[in-house]
Amino acid sequence: MMWYTHAIFGLFLYGILGLLGAPVNEETLAMAVLGALMPDIDHPKSYISTKLPFGNVVPRFVEHRGATHTIEAALLITAVVGGIAYYLTHNPWTVVAFFLGYVSHLLADSLTVSGVKWSRFSKFHPRGPVKTGTWKEGVVLVLVTFFTVAILLYETGTESDVGEIVVVALAITLALVGKRLKRLL
Repeated sequence: MMWYTHAIFGLFLYGILGLLGAPVNEETLAMAVLGALMPDIDHPKSYISTKLPFGNVVPRFVEHRGATHTIEAALLITAVVGGIAYYLTHNPWTVVAFFLGYVSHLLADSLTVSGVKWSRFSKFHPRGPVKTGTWKEGVVLVLVTFFTVAILLYETGTESDVGEIVVVALAITLALVGKRLKRLL
């Protein structure tokens, strides 16, 4: 899936936790997005690999959708990155947000036809109907973006009633994914 789709999935999953009472702020949302992008550090042309200073190193040692696309990697990398985030922010929710973002990436990749093997110690390898870069990914992108925006609008109290939230979320969704949809249709 595209980096943007993964970022939205990270926000969506953490947004659901926000509905249950977790704090939703710039720190936690940023960490959810970072976590959602991190598994693709194993691909030399991924968004995260091209943005991090040493992002081109990991792809030399691991295959794409291999070691970094496991729950073990999610735990290990969360311990490192989350530990640094906690040290800097003193906010334990940044650790939770990063981990949920990471797991959201695994969930999103599980929707694709190639799927992802969640653990090196298990045969669990779910696959879905979505082929990356097709209209099916576009449908997933629109739906997840809409619900993410609606959840975040609700949590921030930006809009006052359900009707307003739906209208504003739809407008924001179209503004965010409009150009991306052209490439997928």
